[in-house]
Amino acid sequence: MEIPSNFCWSIFMINEAAILPDDHEDEISHLLDKFRDAAVNTTQREALREEIESKLRTKKYISFPGHYRRYHLTRVGTSYLYDVPLYKRGYLSNFRGKRIRIICLYTGRFTFGYWAGIVYDSPQDKIIEKLPKANREYFFPGFLDKLETVYSSPRYRVVKVDPTIKILCKSASAGYVETSGWESVLFDGKAGEPVATLRFDPDGTTYAKKLYQWSQTSTHATLREAIDQIMR
Repeated sequence: MEIPSNFCWSIFMINEAAILPDDHEDEISHLLDKFRDAAVNTTQREALREEIESKLRTKKYISFPGHYRRYHLTRVGTSYLYDVPLYKRGYLSNFRGKRIRIICLYTGRFTFGYWAGIVYDSPQDKIIEKLPKANREYFFPGFLDKLETVYSSPRYRVVKVDPTIKILCKSASAGYVETSGWESVLFDGKAGEPVATLRFDPDGTTYAKKLYQWSQTSTHATLREAIDQIMR
């Protein structure tokens, strides 16, 4: 199953894009239709609510409180279907791999009263086994393409110092990277700017200094270890 790029956020929340219309007809759907048609704050509506809750209990539905931003239902009597991922946590974790109905039966300021229960097994092509990794976009200044690359990963890039190029940096005390005595500069693609200067020994030992005022030189066994320690 193809998963929307905005699906990768929380193992507890429901992505609005994954919500399905509640088109499953059964006793509960018919009772919900009657409930929505009944006038608000009437004995008929309250009697229907009690009847719905009684029926939900016999169908092994569970009740739980939830924030409307997590469950995307704010109107009493409304519902939707949802295929519960196999990695799901929280109130719905016992429904993994099932298509369930989620119903709002009580409102509040932020916390609402919900019910959830199994409709049937999720279709095979709708089962989501793993939480997708978040898609991140990283940015590197264009001039880095003109410099020799020492190390590159999706997020980080280490380039050799070019004395003819002054690299501006708002984090550096002088407003630019002081490269005297250093061989390379580490760029963080998340921030889109340089974060440290580096030099190396023949055995791979890496010396690093962050570009913040008063930063001290640190020693690391490898370049990758230096990057990990710097970016903690």
